[in-house]
Amino acid sequence: MDEEHCQLYCRPDQLAECRGTMDIVGRVTARAAAETGLAEGTPVITGTDDAGAEAISTGIFVPGDMMVMLGSSCYLIYCSDRLVIDPRLWHDTFILPGAFSITGGTNNAGTVTRWFRDNIFFDKLALQEESGRNAYESILDELEGIPAGSAGLITLQYFAGERTPINDPAARGVIFGLTLQHTRGHLYKSALEGVGYSIAQHLDIISEHQQPLTKIMAVGGGTQNKLWLQIIADISGHPIQTARITIGASFGDALLAAVAAGNSASFAELGEKITPAEVYTPNPENQPVYARYRKLFDELYVRTKDLMRAL
Repeated sequence: MDEEHCQLYCRPDQLAECRGTMDIVGRVTARAAAETGLAEGTPVITGTDDAGAEAISTGIFVPGDMMVMLGSSCYLIYCSDRLVIDPRLWHDTFILPGAFSITGGTNNAGTVTRWFRDNIFFDKLALQEESGRNAYESILDELEGIPAGSAGLITLQYFAGERTPINDPAARGVIFGLTLQHTRGHLYKSALEGVGYSIAQHLDIISEHQQPLTKIMAVGGGTQNKLWLQIIADISGHPIQTARITIGASFGDALLAAVAAGNSASFAELGEKITPAEVYTPNPENQPVYARYRKLFDELYVRTKDLMRAL
């Protein structure tokens, strides 16, 4: 940030010094040791944000690795060996020295499933209080037997506008193709598929820039929904892996500290110790179905975005 723009917010001298993620910037003082229980003199590194640390926790160490975080929103981090600038996505340097990132974020993932739970499957919430069984698990019972593509139902899951790749705060949700044969189970599965189509849009843009995709690690609360992970694998055509260690960002912070402090030789060495818990392989029978509906999903937004703004 140059001085002219900085003056809009604060004086330049009030900004912290910019340092690398794994730079040792100090050591635990006696006072901090007394308050935290950490050993006095322990080196302290600059550190990073939660999503970046989460990516490190799953072994996103080399170009071609990608993290898909399924939380309230969906956040994606792809590790690249060069800076890729595309207005549909975000770009930056990555945590690791010499690496860059291509990132994206959807506003609507877990927020949409929660909306369905609270407004459409509210009886499952009551059942959860009675039986103790998670409402989201009960909802999945009603999706059994529903085919890929939800019998011709497509959902634009833009219930709270959308960030990448369409970058449109005026975007709105659309449930397209409803017939009397559809059930609330179809509606829910179609919403899960909508998130999968959105993730696939990001992967296509990365591919357009001749970036290889060697590994996709899924993290976050959405990984508890195994059907959702299989849907994403089927739509994207790429295997989706989950991490064996799931404590997330705090584990990633520990890995960063281990390398920075010299307790581990390299991330390559750490990568050998990080193994996936499960791998969801694309179902070849579902892929052509999803390829067809994916085209309609993309076109549906293009044809309705002006009407969304008119609302």
